[in-house]
Amino acid sequence: MPYKYKVLSIDGGGIRGIIPAIILDEIEKRTRKPICQLFNLIAGSSTGGILAAGLTKPHPNNKSQPHFQAQDLIDIYRKHGERIFFESYILRLMQVDDILQAKYSAKGREEVLTEFFGDTFLHEALTELFITSYDIELRMPIFFIKNIRNQKLGDNFRKICEGYTMKQAAMATSAAPTYFKPYKIETIDPTDRGYYALVDGCVFANNPTSLAIMEAIITSKKFDSRTPNKPPLTLNDILVVSLGTGSLTRKYHYEQAVKWGLIQWVEPLVNIMLDANSESVACQLEQLLPKADDIPKQYYRFQGFLNEANDDMDDASQQNIERLEKLAKQIIRQKNSELDELCEQLIQGWEQEQQQDQQLLVEN
Repeated sequence: MPYKYKVLSIDGGGIRGIIPAIILDEIEKRTRKPICQLFNLIAGSSTGGILAAGLTKPHPNNKSQPHFQAQDLIDIYRKHGERIFFESYILRLMQVDDILQAKYSAKGREEVLTEFFGDTFLHEALTELFITSYDIELRMPIFFIKNIRNQKLGDNFRKICEGYTMKQAAMATSAAPTYFKPYKIETIDPTDRGYYALVDGCVFANNPTSLAIMEAIITSKKFDSRTPNKPPLTLNDILVVSLGTGSLTRKYHYEQAVKWGLIQWVEPLVNIMLDANSESVACQLEQLLPKADDIPKQYYRFQGFLNEANDDMDDASQQNIERLEKLAKQIIRQKNSELDELCEQLIQGWEQEQQQDQQLLVEN
């Protein structure tokens, strides 16, 4: 029997998001189904959050079908990467130090995300969404979701949906500290202070897979009038697919690092923290969801080492894009049998859900 619930989680990593985009394109080609029909929940941080929203955006002329295929989203990196990570010539001419302000203007990023998402609302998403960000004034995680019924203004976190757009979620989740300014949006709740001050969800969840699993289990406990007798999910019911954006291999030598002060540590510290978060979550899930001989594989992690490509999240040069694409294709070749196995499971799950939907129609 296929797993009852399928979770897709996509890491952050800036321009390196082209790696999971290419792998998702391969999954769509092998299954001949759009990603939003293969998974029940799609989670993402930063560039992964942008992909999550893009994969679930409905087509303006047919709201039941996705506007974009994964192949379309590859263009965010190939064609628009340099617009997103555009350093003003005037600022370079004036030699304005990066230490004094964000490295990039949000203008190019906002233009690209406006072109892709327009004014599409989160609740219009074609499957469940879970996109991470962090409020630097409230000092708590803010999660953008699809289902209005699952909104929650907790003491230590918030899950928001109603009135918010995919573009706002994409801007918030990709507002990487030091690279972009925090992203400010008005709050819908009139009793609140009036706005959120948001930065990239990678500051606490560069790999949001474990959070996505918990979200699936928590929301399954809510009553659904369409299936009142449906039991809540357990961990054993969930198929998990986690996509990385390349594991960092750059070394920081002790002889150099021991002499570093506050300024020298800023950039290395960001890279180390993001990579450590991704790999530690992957390590935990590999142990939590090990392959068993008597059941289908439950946890898939597709990740590769950045031995040739630049691991900087803002290197949108054509040369680096080509190297990142090369790595993605290498992962696909090396994981070919796993991809076939995964795609077979996803198709079985899709067929099972189609049968269940038909049964519900008959019963109602």
